Amino acid sequence: MSAPLQDDEHTIIDRCRKGDSDAYAVLVERYQSLAYTVACRMLGDADAANDIAQESFLAAYQGLRHFRYGSKFSSWLTSIILNKCRDHFRSRRPTVGIDEIAEIRETGRRNPEQEASAGESADAVQKALDRLPPDYREVIILKHIEELDYQSISEILGVSVAALKVRAHRGGRC
Repeated sequence: MSAPLQDDEHTIIDRCRKGDSDAYAVLVERYQSLAYTVACRMLGDADAANDIAQESFLAAYQGLRHFRYGSKFSSWLTSIILNKCRDHFRSRRPTVGIDEIAEIRETGRRNPEQEASAGESADAVQKALDRLPPDYREVIILKHIEELDYQSISEILGVSVAALKVRAHRGGRC
């Protein structure tokens, strides 16, 4: 994130802390896609992902007093989303590992056959993600789908870069 955008976020957060609840809508609009995508990939359920995304934004708003200006709002929000997903997993037991994770990339316009194939691929990837243990799934999603670097993932998850690389390696082999 560029410094001016981060400064803008800090101004918005200051306004929210001073009671301007409308200012928070800017952050929600900016990061709603990220929140939904991460939650959906973690949970494999669109309805649950919507719920988790909403709960995460509410928790972030209520916890703005704990936000540290040295970090990015998106990183902080992502950690909240992942915590909410972990809570969701605790309410149902983890699933078994998988053989392989494929990376999905959206590419321009596709013909109907390509679209159907892409839909099948997306379903297969989601099924594979669903079978990964949550700590491996988090790293795979953040690294290979959200395309974050290990340092950013380390800040989000509070785990060392070395441990993340091990999780990514093991997640790819499950």
